[in-house]
Amino acid sequence: MSTLLLEFWTEKHDFCIYAEAQDYEKEITLDGQAKEILSHFKTIYTILEEKHEKKVQELETAIQILSDLLLAPFTTQLKQCSLVRFVISEELIRCAFDLLLLEDSYLFLQRRVCYQIEEGYGEDEPAIELESALLIADLTADPEEACRSVSKLIPDAQYAQVESANIRMIREAAPEVDALIISAHGEIDADNDGGLYINEELLSAKVMEKVEAWVVYFDSCQQGANLAYVQALQEESDAQYYLAPIISNDAGDSSTKTMVWFFNGVKEHKDPIRGLYETRKRLFEYYHGQKRLNLVVSLNKAFAFRLFEFVDSDESEEE
Repeated sequence: MSTLLLEFWTEKHDFCIYAEAQDYEKEITLDGQAKEILSHFKTIYTILEEKHEKKVQELETAIQILSDLLLAPFTTQLKQCSLVRFVISEELIRCAFDLLLLEDSYLFLQRRVCYQIEEGYGEDEPAIELESALLIADLTADPEEACRSVSKLIPDAQYAQVESANIRMIREAAPEVDALIISAHGEIDADNDGGLYINEELLSAKVMEKVEAWVVYFDSCQQGANLAYVQALQEESDAQYYLAPIISNDAGDSSTKTMVWFFNGVKEHKDPIRGLYETRKRLFEYYHGQKRLNLVVSLNKAFAFRLFEFVDSDESEEE
């Protein structure tokens, strides 16, 4: 099966889509609909972020409207592909494209998905080896010690609780380890700027520029929508993948399961994209299927994490 690339951006009042697959190419402009589309995405984000359990119908309505507009034109290609690459412009960083519907089910439960902020070709069938790692845990964010559990999966792993850690430790390890894994508190503002904190000191985007890890994994609220981190990793670092939640996530519970299940998967099959796909499917089945939790709560727990792949941009290839 093939890969489908879907690129989304806005131009003034218009919402634009470019789709590309093996023998397929199409561009669509939704004239004058950018404001409405962004409003529906904001509704989805706010309901999941604030866990509005009584707004299931409002959530489902917004998802259906966006699915009809943005994914339905590519149903044939989506059904034929095994991987969807979303290329998004910066104003769309909080938009949950993989929560939209392919026919009657959420896309993230049916297809492997990754995000990019630059045009370019990634690795559709990655095979990475995690031989070394730095793991830092703030136990108020990681009360079930997921970081400690994951450290046992990686041969040369350095684990530290946050009281013994500092930004310098991260800066020194950044170019050396295969995985940088941090569980700590974080936040972003309305401009998608912010970060996570190590003993009340902000981990700056400047430090992220030094990262050369295969995988950067931040178990920290909203850091999957941290534009400064994502841009620094894409433009300046040699990192390959970045995973973090786009909304506020649990301290423990689903966040523990996400981290442990993801890294066990990567250890088994060496594919981070597949690892997150299988993990989120398993989380949704557990919380919505087995535990019978409210749909909003289940999605907050199962859908939160996003994976970015950093690619050689088309511009740099031309140079």
